[in-house]
Amino acid sequence: MTTLERQGSTIAATLLIAGCCIGAGMLGLPVVGALAGFLPTTLAMVIVYFFATITGLLLVEAALWFDHKVHLLSLAQFSLGKAGKWITWSFFLFLFYCLFVAYTSGGGDLATQYLSDVMGRNIPREVGIFLTAFLVGFFIYLGTHAVSYISRLFLFIMALSYGALVVLGLPHVQGSELLHRDWPSSLATIPILFICFGYQNMIPTVLHYVKKNVRSIRYAIFFGNLIPFLVYSLWNFVILGMLKEPTRETLAKVVNQGEMVTGLLEATTQSESILFFANVFSSFALLTPFLLCALAFVDFLKDGLRHFPPFFQRDSIAYALVLIPPTLFSIVRPHLFLSALGFAGGFIDAVLFGILPVLIVYVGRYVKHKKGPYMVAGGKPLLFVVLLFALAVVLYRLTAMIG
Repeated sequence: MTTLERQGSTIAATLLIAGCCIGAGMLGLPVVGALAGFLPTTLAMVIVYFFATITGLLLVEAALWFDHKVHLLSLAQFSLGKAGKWITWSFFLFLFYCLFVAYTSGGGDLATQYLSDVMGRNIPREVGIFLTAFLVGFFIYLGTHAVSYISRLFLFIMALSYGALVVLGLPHVQGSELLHRDWPSSLATIPILFICFGYQNMIPTVLHYVKKNVRSIRYAIFFGNLIPFLVYSLWNFVILGMLKEPTRETLAKVVNQGEMVTGLLEATTQSESILFFANVFSSFALLTPFLLCALAFVDFLKDGLRHFPPFFQRDSIAYALVLIPPTLFSIVRPHLFLSALGFAGGFIDAVLFGILPVLIVYVGRYVKHKKGPYMVAGGKPLLFVVLLFALAVVLYRLTAMIG
């Protein structure tokens, strides 16, 4: 590979990782971050940034033990046996469905609000939820080629609306509002941040893309996480800087109702332009990952259903399994956006992309004595610290759910 080719693949790999991170998690981060304040939220972001970088590098180390392309399921089976593979597979299913519930619930709320504004009367939220599910189902039915073009358009609209929101919001930022600090509340941001920096399932694909070049993949992971970090920091700076002190009393209510950033801004700003671009950005920040994840999940289910009787091998069954469960769940249980993201990040993501990489590398290194061209520095102490942090997040999330 020439130097120019290596640079090109490194940049492309960096953008793949960054694009995988930026999405719906942004809509929940300022809501839970508003209770903690800008500085505590930023510190939590720094910690999760390093955590996500290290766990990604651990998976790179494990993937480089093999000459052929491997996936997380293969790595789990290698280190933890068939039971580890099936447990990992089950957690992936839960992760997809939790994210779909968050996308459907959040998208349904936005669609309901939009329809109510256009029609001048209150529209039942079930209508918005069904409309969201129908649109996603229609787009993914058109196929991968169509979704590719649609997602590019949506990403372009996301970028424009994000830029407009930042430009319009900056003049409203008050330095005094950024000084609010509630350090214990920053713990609630960590599960959402796990979703915000959730790219680790892309590691085998990206590693294959850069032709197993260790230097390229390390740069891609470091800068691919740094780009979302900067985007989130500016996002939080603007949103949290616009909050007014008298509205602090309403923040807990917004969080408890599982609102997105749009609900937070409606409670704290009178600017119609800011609210407009916040709604536009939120809509496409939900639809874009929903489309891509749903398309991938449909293909995943089609492959799995090949082993079932012919009736279950129909495409309509795969579409139904992707869209109907989260739709029904969102209808039965309102205000699920934040709680679904929190469960996905604080429990499932912490296990899949925190605990699992540590176990895979520990067994591979110290039990099966596997060696490859790259090993993450830090030895057993680093693995212990990463494992302890992931376990603490899981324990915190489970305690919060019980409470």
